[in-house]
Amino acid sequence: MKALTLTMAALAAMPVFAETVAPAPETDWTDSVKKALVLYDNQDTFVKKVSLQWREQWQMAVVQPNGPNGNHLKDGASPFNSEFRRSWIGMNVDLQTDTRLHAIVRIGGLPTRSTYAGGKTRRNFTYLGFYDIYVNQKIHSVDGLSMRVGKFAHKFTSDLRISNAEIMCVERSLISNQFGLDTNWGIEFDYKPSKNDNVFVQFFANDRASASKSISHQDVYGDGKGFKGEFGWEDKCFIIVGGTHKFNVTESGYHALSAEYMHDFNNAYHDQRKPGANCYGPGFQDALSLGYEYKEDKFSLLTNVVTAFEQLNGNGNKNLGWEIQPVYSLTPHVDLVFRYTGMVGKDACKLGGDRYICTQTTAPSWVDSLHTFYVGTNLYASAKNKHAAKIMFGAEYTTARKDGATCYNGWEFTTALRVNF
Repeated sequence: MKALTLTMAALAAMPVFAETVAPAPETDWTDSVKKALVLYDNQDTFVKKVSLQWREQWQMAVVQPNGPNGNHLKDGASPFNSEFRRSWIGMNVDLQTDTRLHAIVRIGGLPTRSTYAGGKTRRNFTYLGFYDIYVNQKIHSVDGLSMRVGKFAHKFTSDLRISNAEIMCVERSLISNQFGLDTNWGIEFDYKPSKNDNVFVQFFANDRASASKSISHQDVYGDGKGFKGEFGWEDKCFIIVGGTHKFNVTESGYHALSAEYMHDFNNAYHDQRKPGANCYGPGFQDALSLGYEYKEDKFSLLTNVVTAFEQLNGNGNKNLGWEIQPVYSLTPHVDLVFRYTGMVGKDACKLGGDRYICTQTTAPSWVDSLHTFYVGTNLYASAKNKHAAKIMFGAEYTTARKDGATCYNGWEFTTALRVNF
C-alpha cells in the first residue's frame, strides 16, 4: 500500500504536458471575399476548382509641368485626369491533369483616361475584350516544368515580371514602359528546378492585337476586340529568355539576381521597314535587362539596369536605363516607397511611356536623357493580403533633355484605388 501511495504521489507531482495545437491561421474580410469568388471546389473530381478573379483600379492625376506656370501644357489641355484604369473580371478552372484554364475580360462602358485630341481634353471610353486568355499545363515528365499557350504578358525587366496588382508605385518605371505591351499571343516554357531558381522562354507573335487601342485600330478591334490577331509575314515575332536565382535565403529575407534577353525578329528596324509592316512588338530589336533584389524584414530593394538597341519608332540607336526602388514597411498597413529612374540615349529615351505627360503636354515622345524621382505611400486595408485592397499616393518629378536643352520638367501627383481578388 505504501508503494502504491508513493507511486500515485510521484505521478501527481509530474508536470502535465498539454498537446501542442498549432494556432489557426488568422482570417480577415479579404479571405471571405476570396472564398465567395470560388464557384466550385472538389479535389476528387476532374474539374477540381472553378474560381473568379476580380480587379478594379481607379486613379486620378494632376500634371504640373515646370511648376505652377504650366509652360509645357498643350493649348486647351487639362492638367487633371481621372480614369477607371481597370475593371476586369476573370475565371480560373483547375483540372486534375494539372491544367489551368485562365481568362480575364476587360469590362466596357466605363469612363477612362482623359486624352488630348482635336484641340481639347476629352474623355475616351473603354471596350470589351480579353486582357489575357491562356492554358497553363504542368509537364509531368519533368519536375518544375510548365507550358503556357495563349495571350499573356511578357516578363522583360524586373518591373514587368511583377503582376500589375502588386507593383509598388502607381505606374511602372519608364525603363519598363518603353517595352510595355499590354498582352500578346505566344507560348512560354517555365522551369523551376528548385524553389530558388527559375528559367523561362517566351515566344510571341508580333501582332497588332497587343498594341494600344485607339480609333486608328478599329479595323482590328471592330470585330474581335483584341481577341482576333492580325498576323502576316511582315509582323514576325520576338523571343525573351530569362532567369532568376535567389541566394542567402532566410526566414526574414533573401538576395536575388535576374537577367533577361530579348530579340525581335521583325524586319522593320534600321530603316528597313517594309510597306504595310505593323511592327507592334517591344520597340527595340535587341535588349538586355539585369536585376538585383534584396529583402530583409521590413526593407526591400529592387534595382534594374536595361540596355536596348535598334529603336523602331524613332531616330535613336541605343539607350541605357536604370532603376532603384527601395521600400520600407512602416507598419503592416503602410509602406513607404521611393524610386529613381534614369535613362540616356540620343533620341532613344521614351518619355512617351508616361501615361499623362505624353497626352497632356508638349513634351516629345523620344528624348536624349531623362530622370524621374518618385516618392509615395501605400495604405493597405488588409495586413494579411496586402494587395487585395489598397490606396496609393505618389508624387513624381520628371526632367528630360533633348538636343542639349531641357524639353520637359515637372511634377505629377497621382492617387490610385486598387482592388484585386
